[in-house]
Amino acid sequence: MLEYRTQGFNGYAVKYSPFFDSKIAIASSANYGLVGNGRLYTLSLTPNGIVAEKWFDTQDSLYDLAWSEAHENQIAVATGDGSVKLFDISLDKFPVQSWQEHKREVFAVHWNLVNKNVFCSSSWD
Repeated sequence: MLEYRTQGFNGYAVKYSPFFDSKIAIASSANYGLVGNGRLYTLSLTPNGIVAEKWFDTQDSLYDLAWSEAHENQIAVATGDGSVKLFDISLDKFPVQSWQEHKREVFAVHWNLVNKNVFCSSSWD
């Protein structure tokens, strides 16, 4: 059985890439998501185990993620600050887009399987 420890962060969501069967992403939060930063991990499943490819730190907790159904390198994440952020894992540091559409924590995000450039999110507001 394979395992990967997100040292200092607690996992909230894990999803396989719809494009690559050996790539997964993890949305995680420090301090069990109560207060603190978040981190988005991208991992590869290799014959030698799980390897961390990249990670992106955020200023608030991450609760969910969804791989883009149209672009193999894009991941949308649900954050504790009420925003949905879009990361491009081919880039190095920052999200390529951020939508501040909610007043409370965003707990779910999902791409539309039919209209692949649309996603939905849910929050406490």
